[in-house]
Amino acid sequence: MDFLTANFLETASVVSHVAAGFTALVMAPLAMMTQKGGNQHRRWGKIYFWAMFAIFVTALALVYFRPNFFLFMISILSFYGAFTGYRALYRKRPERGEGPIWLDWLGAGIAAVAGLVFLLWGGLTAIGLLVTQIPPVFGLIGVGFGVSLCGDAIGDMRTFLQPSTDRNWWWYYHIQRMSGSYIAAVTAFTVQNVTRLMPDEVAWLPWVLPALIGTPLIARSVRHYRQKFENRRLAQTASALAEVG
Repeated sequence: MDFLTANFLETASVVSHVAAGFTALVMAPLAMMTQKGGNQHRRWGKIYFWAMFAIFVTALALVYFRPNFFLFMISILSFYGAFTGYRALYRKRPERGEGPIWLDWLGAGIAAVAGLVFLLWGGLTAIGLLVTQIPPVFGLIGVGFGVSLCGDAIGDMRTFLQPSTDRNWWWYYHIQRMSGSYIAAVTAFTVQNVTRLMPDEVAWLPWVLPALIGTPLIARSVRHYRQKFENRRLAQTASALAEVG
């Protein structure tokens, strides 16, 4: 590959990556603020998913031109969340044959292997056996990312074999995975644009702050909908009993 071609491809990858990242950062809040299941929610959510796909693909290209294992790791973590959250919409009713297909198994397998690689890389970096240009504390963050990705993938494989009996499982799963992918995308953005402005002593903060803020919000949202669906079920049961009585 000659210099001009390489320079053009690198520039195109960077521009595409930034454009996809900006699109994802804007589309996710729009989807979150609209009615779940409505046309606007579906529209913004679909654009967000394809933006995350573009981020993942361009990240693969950028690793070739600008090796950055950490950001590559986040791109896999964030896309797997978006991928599984999107695929859940096609697996709502396993009892009706809407189960996992080869694509779901392939995604989970790749994510599990990637999670193990991240876990090994982070562990070796943290204890100093792998010499890198980053402080050992970032190795611990890598371990956390590896555990998260590997745990998600293995958990998905289990649900493929033993689907949940909760008819609303996909609703909670969709919220958790799509929101989790957005947290990872925000993490990548803050790391790229904020870390360099911070003192070295707290340079690790942008790596964990989005998760510290977003994770409780996701849990709160899931609890809200669980209670909502339970109240609806109880109301329907009471109405049926009243009609019988």
